Amino acid sequence: MNEDSPKSVGLGGDGDEIVAISDVERAFGVKFDDADAPGWVTAGDLFASLQKALPEEDLSGRDVWQKFAIALSGETGANPDDIEPASPLLSESRFWARLADASAVVWIVSALGLAITIAIAALS
Repeated sequence: MNEDSPKSVGLGGDGDEIVAISDVERAFGVKFDDADAPGWVTAGDLFASLQKALPEEDLSGRDVWQKFAIALSGETGANPDDIEPASPLLSESRFWARLADASAVVWIVSALGLAITIAIAALS
Protein backbone atom coordinates (compact mmCIF):
# COMPACT_ATOMS: atom_id res chain seq x y z
CA MET A 1 0.00 0.00 0.00
CA ASN A 2 1.26 3.45 -0.89
CA GLU A 3 2.02 5.76 2.07
CA ASP A 4 -0.31 8.36 0.53
CA SER A 5 -3.19 5.90 0.14
CA PRO A 6 -6.06 6.29 2.57
CA LYS A 7 -6.39 3.58 5.20
CA SER A 8 -9.09 1.03 4.63
CA VAL A 9 -12.13 0.72 6.85
CA GLY A 10 -11.05 -2.92 7.05
CA LEU A 11 -14.23 -4.72 6.09
CA GLY A 12 -13.57 -8.18 4.72
CA GLY A 13 -16.53 -8.78 2.44
CA ASP A 14 -17.47 -11.76 4.60
CA GLY A 15 -20.66 -10.32 6.05
CA ASP A 16 -19.04 -7.82 8.38
CA GLU A 17 -19.98 -5.06 5.94
CA ILE A 18 -23.66 -5.79 6.62
CA VAL A 19 -23.09 -5.38 10.35
CA ALA A 20 -21.09 -2.17 9.82
CA ILE A 21 -23.78 -0.63 7.61
CA SER A 22 -26.45 -1.62 10.13
CA ASP A 23 -24.33 0.01 12.85
CA VAL A 24 -24.30 3.28 10.89
CA GLU A 25 -28.06 3.09 10.27
CA ARG A 26 -28.67 2.45 13.97
CA ALA A 27 -26.32 5.26 15.08
CA PHE A 28 -28.20 7.79 12.95
CA GLY A 29 -31.70 6.30 13.06
CA VAL A 30 -31.93 6.00 9.29
CA LYS A 31 -32.38 3.31 6.66
CA PHE A 32 -30.18 3.43 3.57
CA ASP A 33 -31.62 3.15 0.09
CA ASP A 34 -30.61 -0.36 -1.05
CA ALA A 35 -30.33 0.94 -4.61
CA ASP A 36 -27.22 2.89 -3.53
CA ALA A 37 -25.38 -0.23 -2.30
CA PRO A 38 -23.64 -1.17 -5.58
CA GLY A 39 -21.90 2.22 -5.51
CA TRP A 40 -20.46 1.83 -2.02
CA VAL A 41 -16.74 1.43 -2.59
CA THR A 42 -15.35 4.05 -0.22
CA ALA A 43 -16.38 5.51 3.11
CA GLY A 44 -17.28 8.67 1.19
CA ASP A 45 -19.71 6.75 -1.01
CA LEU A 46 -21.53 5.41 2.04
CA PHE A 47 -21.43 8.85 3.69
CA ALA A 48 -23.13 10.32 0.61
CA SER A 49 -25.97 7.83 1.11
CA LEU A 50 -26.13 8.82 4.77
CA GLN A 51 -26.40 12.48 3.78
CA LYS A 52 -29.34 11.61 1.51
CA ALA A 53 -31.06 9.72 4.34
CA LEU A 54 -30.54 12.33 7.08
CA PRO A 55 -32.88 15.26 7.62
CA GLU A 56 -31.29 18.60 6.65
CA GLU A 57 -31.03 19.80 10.25
CA ASP A 58 -28.95 16.75 11.19
CA LEU A 59 -26.42 17.46 8.42
CA SER A 60 -25.28 20.75 9.90
CA GLY A 61 -23.59 19.23 12.96
CA ARG A 62 -19.80 19.34 13.04
CA ASP A 63 -19.49 15.82 14.34
CA VAL A 64 -21.52 14.02 11.65
CA TRP A 65 -18.42 12.59 9.93
CA GLN A 66 -16.83 11.58 13.25
CA LYS A 67 -19.99 9.85 14.44
CA PHE A 68 -20.21 8.11 11.06
CA ALA A 69 -16.56 6.97 11.17
CA ILE A 70 -16.97 5.62 14.70
CA ALA A 71 -20.10 3.65 13.77
CA LEU A 72 -18.59 2.38 10.51
CA SER A 73 -15.32 1.21 12.04
CA GLY A 74 -16.81 -0.39 15.13
CA GLU A 75 -17.04 -3.81 13.47
CA THR A 76 -13.42 -3.83 12.31
CA GLY A 77 -11.69 -1.95 15.11
CA ALA A 78 -10.14 0.47 12.61
CA ASN A 79 -9.18 3.84 14.06
CA PRO A 80 -12.09 6.19 13.19
CA ASP A 81 -9.63 9.10 13.02
CA ASP A 82 -7.90 7.36 10.10
CA ILE A 83 -11.11 7.00 8.09
CA GLU A 84 -11.47 9.59 5.34
CA PRO A 85 -13.85 9.87 2.38
CA ALA A 86 -11.43 8.06 0.04
CA SER A 87 -10.91 5.16 2.47
CA PRO A 88 -11.86 1.87 0.79
CA LEU A 89 -14.56 -0.03 2.64
CA LEU A 90 -12.93 -3.41 1.99
CA SER A 91 -9.59 -4.37 3.45
CA GLU A 92 -6.58 -4.10 1.15
CA SER A 93 -5.34 -7.49 2.27
CA ARG A 94 -8.41 -9.19 0.81
CA PHE A 95 -7.40 -12.33 2.72
CA TRP A 96 -10.89 -13.78 2.43
CA ALA A 97 -10.97 -13.22 -1.33
CA ARG A 98 -7.62 -14.95 -1.74
CA LEU A 99 -8.78 -17.78 0.53
CA ALA A 100 -11.92 -18.19 -1.58
CA ASP A 101 -9.78 -18.26 -4.74
CA ALA A 102 -7.52 -20.92 -3.20
CA SER A 103 -10.57 -22.97 -2.16
CA ALA A 104 -11.92 -22.77 -5.71
CA VAL A 105 -8.63 -24.10 -7.07
CA VAL A 106 -8.71 -27.02 -4.61
CA TRP A 107 -12.29 -27.89 -5.63
CA ILE A 108 -11.46 -27.68 -9.33
CA VAL A 109 -8.37 -29.87 -8.96
CA SER A 110 -10.36 -32.34 -6.85
CA ALA A 111 -13.15 -32.48 -9.43
CA LEU A 112 -10.66 -33.00 -12.24
CA GLY A 113 -8.93 -35.75 -10.25
CA LEU A 114 -12.25 -37.47 -9.63
CA ALA A 115 -13.19 -37.19 -13.32
CA ILE A 116 -9.84 -38.67 -14.36
CA THR A 117 -10.21 -41.51 -11.83
CA ILE A 118 -13.71 -42.31 -13.12
CA ALA A 119 -12.50 -42.18 -16.74
CA ILE A 120 -9.59 -44.54 -16.00
CA ALA A 121 -11.89 -46.94 -14.13
CA ALA A 122 -14.38 -46.88 -17.01
CA LEU A 123 -11.65 -47.67 -19.54
CA SER A 124 -10.28 -50.57 -17.50
